[in-house]
Formats: sequence, C-alpha cells, structure tokens
Amino acid sequence: MNPKQLESSIFQAVYDGTQRKWTSEEKELIANDSELQNYLKEWLSNSLSDTCWHQGNYKIVRDLSTSSNFSQPMNFFEDEEIHIPF
Repeated sequence: MNPKQLESSIFQAVYDGTQRKWTSEEKELIANDSELQNYLKEWLSNSLSDTCWHQGNYKIVRDLSTSSNFSQPMNFFEDEEIHIPF
C-alpha cells in the first residue's frame, strides 16, 4: 500500500467502530510521520468517548502524547493490556 492508502486505513480503524488493531505497516508509518502523529493525538483527545479506539492503537497514540522526545525509540509492537478511560 502507498502512504495515502495506509493513512486512510489507519483512520478507518478508528472511526468505523470495528476497533481493528493497526497493522505493523500502519504502525511504521505512524512512527515515521510526525504530522500524522500530531493528527492522531488531536483526534484521540477529541474522540475518547466514542469507544472506537482499539486498546493497542490507544496505547500508541497515548505514548506519543506523553513522550516529550519523538526521537526516543518507542515500542509500538508491544502487546500490553491497556485501560481506555471512557
């Protein structure tokens, strides 16, 4: 998939209500695109109550939001039980 198709797939995983976990390809795009990261952080802060976020996707964006330095390596592929506060 090209980056625009991946981006569309990333957004669809959140807004369509399926709570689909992002693929490793999608996670890689997020890790390398600061504009997409910023968009997802803003979207997360405005959409927590819609219950469409998969726990793993929520953790990725939450970790982006709490990280002050994006150059530090983040483990987007870690499977950890996450509580989404909604």
